[in-house]
Amino acid sequence: MEVQVPAKQKRLRRLRCSVQNYDWGRLGSESTVARLFSSNSEAEVQLDKPYAEFWMGTHGSGPSFLIEEGESRTLKSWISDNPNVLGDKVVEKWGSDLPFLFKVLSVAKALSIQAHPDKELARTLYKLQPHVYKDDNHKPEMALALTEFQALCGFVSLEGKFVVAMRNASLNISV
Repeated sequence: MEVQVPAKQKRLRRLRCSVQNYDWGRLGSESTVARLFSSNSEAEVQLDKPYAEFWMGTHGSGPSFLIEEGESRTLKSWISDNPNVLGDKVVEKWGSDLPFLFKVLSVAKALSIQAHPDKELARTLYKLQPHVYKDDNHKPEMALALTEFQALCGFVSLEGKFVVAMRNASLNISV
């Protein structure tokens, strides 16, 4: 049975989003993230500060806020009071919270290797060590490049690394 969403809840909402200033982000106005954040929050861009990630979602480390008639309320709180806006299937599977965190990245330096647990392990780790694991969500990721971007995905076996190293050294060997 499909839940009916009241017309008042169907309208678009303005969000004030969060920014993460990791050291690998682009500096100041060279950063797309800085420009988005400034436009979104009316904050002044600091030219010597790295702007790495623009977050839209309900994550506690960088929540989005609904801006309505001078009031500010977290998106998480609003969705909790209005879970039907997510749809039945999402609420059934994920509860009354967003099952993703939307990010825009502005990368100036190579990122570290990222390895995230699946949903079940994430729940367990969060319960055991909430000071280390900041939430109980898994972290599936998808990248869509808005500007030129180079990425490396996956791993090479030790044997594969050896073969590549030997080829680069112009040695003629077989493995």
